[in-house]
Amino acid sequence: MGLEEQGGRPSGKTGIFFGKMMNLFHTGFYKKYYSKILPDTPAQLLDIGCGGGRLIHHLSGKHKDYKVFGLDHSEEMVALSKKINSELISSGRVSIEAGSVGNLPFAGETMNIITANETVQFWPDIQIAFSEIYRVLKSGGNFFIINRYPPEGSKWRKIAKLKSGDDFAEAFKKAGFQNIEIDLETRKGWILTKTTK
Repeated sequence: MGLEEQGGRPSGKTGIFFGKMMNLFHTGFYKKYYSKILPDTPAQLLDIGCGGGRLIHHLSGKHKDYKVFGLDHSEEMVALSKKINSELISSGRVSIEAGSVGNLPFAGETMNIITANETVQFWPDIQIAFSEIYRVLKSGGNFFIINRYPPEGSKWRKIAKLKSGDDFAEAFKKAGFQNIEIDLETRKGWILTKTTK
């Protein structure tokens, strides 16, 4: 399995290595960003494409009344996330399961916050995924994306289904989202978005 495939669905020993590297290199930025913007009130959060699970561990510590859910379609990543968050799972504050963003295993209007970090480029159908996220969010809930924004001519840009801030905004609008914020300045080469149901 090549690097692009491992990025989309980590598997085997290489997949476990990928998950640990994601925990090491990406989570610091995610933690810093979300620490500034997440509410200091009880909330239910879902991290789609939760990978190695380190961000889930951080999010659950943001507030004692947060309930954090993690979802990934890689069995290896689910296992790694469960291992890292075993005590939080035992306490009932964290739940991690396998599943698809195109068919989220949650009832409608259940999440206050949904995050997706470095995963959107691998989703098979962006519009179905965004519609599912819209369905699961509570009214007034927020959907955040942190994703690489690769330059013209790069291999990652070739596989990206959303290639501009306008592409993101259009897809959000089609799914029903409003108050769309697109940030290309906070971190060079990255796109950060916030939308509201």
